[in-house]
Amino acid sequence: MTRMTLRSRALCAASALAVATLMTAGSASAQATNATVRGTLYDGAAVETGGAVVATEISTGFTYRGRVGADGGYVIVGLRPGTYRIAATSADGQTVEDTVTLSTGQIGTLDLDVAGSQTAAADTSEATDVGDIVVTGRRIFEVRTSEVATGVTQQQINNLPQINRNFLNFAALAPGVRVTEGESERTISAGGQPAQAINVFIDGQNQKSTIIDGGVAGQDDSRGNPFPQAGVQEFRVITQNFKAEYEQAGSAIITAVTRSGTNEFHGEVFATYQDPSWVDQNVVDRRANRDQPDVEREQYGFALGGPIIQDRLHFFVTYERKDEGRAAGVVVNNSTYAGRFANEIGNYASPFEQDLAFGKLSWQIDDRQRLEVTGTYRSESEIRGFGAGSAFSRAEEANSDIRSANVRHSFQGDNFLNELTYDYFSYTYNPTALNFGDYGRTYAIFRDANTNVPGFQFDVNNRVETVFQAGGRADSQYIEQESHTLRNDLTIPDLQWMGTHTVKMGVKYSMQNYFLNKQFGRNPQFVYDLTGITGLGGANIPVSVQLGTFSPPTSADNNVLGLYIQDDWQITDKLEFNLGLRWDYEDNAVNNDYVTPAGIRDMLTKIQALPNYDFPSYFNPSDYISDGNRDAFTGAFQPRFGFSYDVFADEQTVIFGGAGRYYDRIGFNFAFDERFKPTQFIREVFFSQNGGPVSGVNTVAWNPSYLTAAGLDPLLASTPGAGEVFLVANDAEPPRTDQFNFGVRQKFGIFQTALTLAYSKTANISSWAIANAGSATGDRFSGPTPTSVGHPEFRNLVFFQNQDKEAEFRAMYLTIDKPFDAQSNWGFNLAYTLSKATQNGSRDNGFAAFDFDYNVPGLSPEYPSNTDERHRIVASGTVGLPAEFLLSGIVTLGSGLPFNVFDCPGATNPNICWNGGRPERRAFLPGLNFAFRQVDLRLTKTFPTWTGHEVQFIADAINIFGFDNYTAFEGGYNNPRFGQGNGVLLPTRSFQVGLRYVF
Repeated sequence: MTRMTLRSRALCAASALAVATLMTAGSASAQATNATVRGTLYDGAAVETGGAVVATEISTGFTYRGRVGADGGYVIVGLRPGTYRIAATSADGQTVEDTVTLSTGQIGTLDLDVAGSQTAAADTSEATDVGDIVVTGRRIFEVRTSEVATGVTQQQINNLPQINRNFLNFAALAPGVRVTEGESERTISAGGQPAQAINVFIDGQNQKSTIIDGGVAGQDDSRGNPFPQAGVQEFRVITQNFKAEYEQAGSAIITAVTRSGTNEFHGEVFATYQDPSWVDQNVVDRRANRDQPDVEREQYGFALGGPIIQDRLHFFVTYERKDEGRAAGVVVNNSTYAGRFANEIGNYASPFEQDLAFGKLSWQIDDRQRLEVTGTYRSESEIRGFGAGSAFSRAEEANSDIRSANVRHSFQGDNFLNELTYDYFSYTYNPTALNFGDYGRTYAIFRDANTNVPGFQFDVNNRVETVFQAGGRADSQYIEQESHTLRNDLTIPDLQWMGTHTVKMGVKYSMQNYFLNKQFGRNPQFVYDLTGITGLGGANIPVSVQLGTFSPPTSADNNVLGLYIQDDWQITDKLEFNLGLRWDYEDNAVNNDYVTPAGIRDMLTKIQALPNYDFPSYFNPSDYISDGNRDAFTGAFQPRFGFSYDVFADEQTVIFGGAGRYYDRIGFNFAFDERFKPTQFIREVFFSQNGGPVSGVNTVAWNPSYLTAAGLDPLLASTPGAGEVFLVANDAEPPRTDQFNFGVRQKFGIFQTALTLAYSKTANISSWAIANAGSATGDRFSGPTPTSVGHPEFRNLVFFQNQDKEAEFRAMYLTIDKPFDAQSNWGFNLAYTLSKATQNGSRDNGFAAFDFDYNVPGLSPEYPSNTDERHRIVASGTVGLPAEFLLSGIVTLGSGLPFNVFDCPGATNPNICWNGGRPERRAFLPGLNFAFRQVDLRLTKTFPTWTGHEVQFIADAINIFGFDNYTAFEGGYNNPRFGQGNGVLLPTRSFQVGLRYVF
């Protein structure tokens, strides 16, 4: 690990800012959302030398310029995705033009011939909706790229079926990508890694969640949408070999570009509705005879864009609202006591509300400068956490908010493009008890587990039957990430040396702040004995109370620096290399300024000094004691290489491949446990009428004043408790993924196909292991404890951060693509993934897992990870029907993920049989068996109006055949229901209608 002092960090950051200042002439379109068009200017068979090329975006009138080199080649960079009129003028004044459509992040090839004929990697005429102006242009296929990427167009976003207007749902159209929907959140994972390993960029702005899980800020623990769908023009999913300008991801990159205003006023007003009776109950609830919760969903909004100054200044705004009216039934778990809680039984609303807004100004200052300003607002709230045996008073209100702003300016010189970006990003996550001031109450029956007789026996045979819970929940959290980021990119598009080089280099400096306020157990929770015969008092005197200790909020600053250079080297008309190098640095990613408290320091020193302690090979306590000057990791150098070879120089058959290193990050919530856990614990006091020992338990005489904070605080202040010790290594490194791929693209008539072999290996995956094991390979729980060395203020187990957890992913991707176009009136896409994902360590595949099966993950065998699905097929398509009908659909088939199996016959340890099971496969079509099956359809009917506007009626049918798809299975061999599903993936069969007015 390379070390860097505080002084050198400051000098490095200052140098980076100086470089950014020197390079500042503007910034344009966001990181890698732009397109590039390049080609050769001919006069018949001869190459034209010299001249100029101008690309004019038809919808806005914005212009971009390039020059024709001595070899006849030209390159125009920094183009917004859209449709362009490409006009070339030769040195002797001859002109030629063509109209083409470019996609996000694309490098398109367009050769121009002033003698009258053009050739391009585009032969599909289509009507393309760009900024709501329908223009005709040939869409250029990108085939000469080393990236493994899938583009998702606005036509697909607008027309493919879905129920919740989340554009990221369509990331599943890319091979190797999974979108998983549960009751409380939707996650995106790729390459055999968890959701944390992806990253999303919107107009180049990094959407990474830097504190908590989820990959995308606001994705974890949320049913909301990350961005208004009406504001997304298109996006690109890169699953392998992304270039050096991309950061903080180990599996996949999603980069989206937003819509802009145009030279005409255009917009839409839309609404969708789902009635509760249009949603099927899931199979697990049907088995349990549970009531079907009502789910009523309304989504509505508008989008509007147009000119402020023709060809110069445009605006675009959109707003979306989502209301989900749910209801949860509150019951009493033991009907004998239903009358006591009659006032709290019944159905109660569980609403979810979300507001999304986005605005943009696009200004072409002159023919060399452009300025773009955007702002995003997201706010959501959900009432949840009650139902069944929990009263509505026990509900939790989950709130989250995102605010962002982005200012981008670009300057186009004669032979360079300079781009400068400033962005602000803030995300807050704030789940808290709806009635935090009302103390919690749990009503229970205490029984002896052997005799089932009510009574209090404080020993291992004691069993508590919870009958009902009411009052405020115990916990609340407020977590916020905030960043100010400066980024500068310089592109030189046509350097000549042994071919043509397009060189892009950049620097990023981000000032980030993390704020965490976790108050676990801070609302008192009382337990009452309903029978009143526990020996601890009558039914109106609580048996006990629990209260968590106060944990002071933590605020931490983190300075992030990134540097990169990328060279796209076109050696010949057949061969191209993509060479890149990236370096990233964070000065406080893992509590670098944390000072280990004296008590923990003394405890570790004493453990290390024990004569018979033989676990230093994996855990050396001195490596985890920090004086507040942990050296930041400076070794995040990430070389990236790709190539493509156009076999016949006609873009019909292209061989491609690449390799690269990618450093990700682990959310600050992981390292925060080092600060948080030692002082966070729950104190518990038992009560009786008279106090003193009862059934072997020391009790306190009950006093009604204990129902108030003033009375309870002094009592609990003198009650002992113990925190947990979590230790982060002083030389901790971020997760590192090495990727390799090799493939071929082949065009068959109107279809573009690709076959790719992909491999990745991820190392440095952080996890928590048990530090006080008896030996390196022995019993995990028999080693020295904090109490044994004189520190009872800490619990007996100590956890340390370990980084020998690894994962591997092997895959074959097959894609077939025929984009929708107005001429043929149909489109089709297919992605097939054959994969194998393995790992060591915990069965929990996520980062920051608890690895307790073996002393450290490196001692465990390799086994299938919980993302190991052998086969996955995602097919989508759209076809125009007579009478202005449009039918679209998505078919998703999967062979199923493994599940944990216990009590395995013949296993060395019967409780360690990682992922030993596979779900039963069921027929989809004759001869085709899959464990996961889902078919979604959308039918759209368009009614043109006399004003030239359109009214669209939309009907969605999701999981139309009502297939039961499971997320969990019975895993015990001795269980008669072994292998049967006990957890359900969403959606069940659902229907939705919508109305869209387009003008």
